[in-house]
Amino acid sequence: MTHEIDFHIRGNGQPTVFIHSLGLDHKLWDFCIEELSATSKTLSYDLPGHGNNPPPSHSYEIKNLSNDLVESLKRHGIVKANFVGLSIGGMIAQHLAANNPEIVEKLVLIDTTPTYSEEWKKNWAERASIARTRGVKVMREKLLEAFFTTDFLTQDSAEIEYCRSAINSISAEGYALACEALALGEMEKYAPLIVANTLIMCGDQDNILFKEAVHWFNENIQNTKVEWLSPAQHVSPLECQKDFIMHLKKFLEL
Repeated sequence: MTHEIDFHIRGNGQPTVFIHSLGLDHKLWDFCIEELSATSKTLSYDLPGHGNNPPPSHSYEIKNLSNDLVESLKRHGIVKANFVGLSIGGMIAQHLAANNPEIVEKLVLIDTTPTYSEEWKKNWAERASIARTRGVKVMREKLLEAFFTTDFLTQDSAEIEYCRSAINSISAEGYALACEALALGEMEKYAPLIVANTLIMCGDQDNILFKEAVHWFNENIQNTKVEWLSPAQHVSPLECQKDFIMHLKKFLEL
């Protein structure tokens, strides 16, 4: 699998690459990166089958997404960058940082995990099946309940409207293929190979799997710092934007 990435680039200076989560797209970061792009270069993009990026005609793994990102950055002349990954974006960032340490300045892992339990893998298979047979839209409300706390969901916000719109419009096959890639993700062996300074962030009310992963990362990656975002669930950069941006700017020294 070789896929040319169409980056959305803002600003100038030190590059920071933002990798979104399952079911959303690069516009997720538009709520957060305007302030960052005033002092640095920000790059965001759509994963296969998300946003305006059509789904591939075949299955893929996390390593394929990581390798595509590395090759696309090289074509843009970017030799070193910070990497910020949310959920599946965090898995991609783990693989990239372990296998291409020379291009990673700093690493930020958000609401992510090195792997999934057997129960979760069954859940990914079920979601892929539902997406293909009934569409992703039928899962929208359950997905939003996983993304955000109840209090945040009751707000009539641009963030909630964006997520609804993204879920409504995502390619069913694109979503299904990403679910299957997540089920295959086995990143544990890569953690000891990550040498970049790493910031780990997680919503304090996210699923227990991701909260436990914070402690696992802290024990298995060499140079780590942990910040909890509260109150927040899985898409914590949107629910706790001010704190997220504050921690990110401080860590990246922007």
